[in-house]
Amino acid sequence: MLDKLNKTQTEYFKLLKSIRADLDVEDIGYHLDKIRNFWFKKRRLIEIASQYVFNKSDTYFYTATSRFNVESTDNNIFFVIGKYQIYDDPLLSYLEVIERKDTVLHFDTYLRKLKNKVIESIDDLLILLEKEIPNFYIVPLRFLNSCINENKIDVMPFIKNFFVEEIDFARLNEYDDVSSIVITEHISQVMFFEDDNPALSIKERIKQYRREFSDILPSNMNDIQLLQFVLFGYFSQAIDIFQTSSYFNVFPFFSSVVTFLNYNFLLMYIAYNSQDESMKEALKKSRFIFTIWCEYRKKEASLSIEAIKSQALLIDFYRKIGMIYREIDALGTQESIAKEISACLDFLVE
Repeated sequence: MLDKLNKTQTEYFKLLKSIRADLDVEDIGYHLDKIRNFWFKKRRLIEIASQYVFNKSDTYFYTATSRFNVESTDNNIFFVIGKYQIYDDPLLSYLEVIERKDTVLHFDTYLRKLKNKVIESIDDLLILLEKEIPNFYIVPLRFLNSCINENKIDVMPFIKNFFVEEIDFARLNEYDDVSSIVITEHISQVMFFEDDNPALSIKERIKQYRREFSDILPSNMNDIQLLQFVLFGYFSQAIDIFQTSSYFNVFPFFSSVVTFLNYNFLLMYIAYNSQDESMKEALKKSRFIFTIWCEYRKKEASLSIEAIKSQALLIDFYRKIGMIYREIDALGTQESIAKEISACLDFLVE
């Protein structure tokens, strides 16, 4: 099975290399469609791998990114978490947006930026694939989940919890005052962007969000439409990540505080309403892994992929971090857990 996975990576490298050599930015959808066809044919292989390889060991997938910036070492801790690591290739997410360009008005600026992101992402993927990193795979897991898994969870009932019951979502353009239709105690639990302050009024937060993302937002939305657009985007992504994680037997790795907090918030809501023990385990695991990322960032280490994997093997990092996870309930507080993780990371970065 691992031989087949490795062969798939070699084939994908050759495909990306040929696309990059002949890339026409104005016809980028055509090139991305080649990638979609490639992975659609590989979907059964990835399903089998999830059952017989990923399901039998700790496997993590790095998701919710626009690209894997290979020039930065900030997130290289990912390569030593778990036995296998998967990068959730975002290229096909770009294709979905490009294909919807006629249904999303005033999105031209974003589409132009998106096409440049595609080029940057392909370049990053080529560098990663050329390294032939052991037990590391580049697979568009969320795309494959959308192809295979028919049990989609509708996120709109959850989003409606942020608004008063009387609101008509088909007539959002007719509402003027966003403050009068949101439930403040609920919306204050959602992060809109990294420097967002949930204590501010919803009007001020939306104003700041517009300023932060002015170059990529549709220009024809009022505050209420934009709020629904943002909430639907974040929580559709969160439920997609959760379903992908469950279906392929892998755990998500995040390098964004906003994405993690919103994912965590959604899972807490589902866990509370379903009393599902597996959901509680998913919550515990995601918080633990995110704490590792946070503590690693504090170290300001600049270890290359090769260096961090070599050092992790030398100090038996995988076993040590696993022992901390098994003791997580006994450690009790988040502060105690972070302290143990930090001490373990000291051996890794010394």
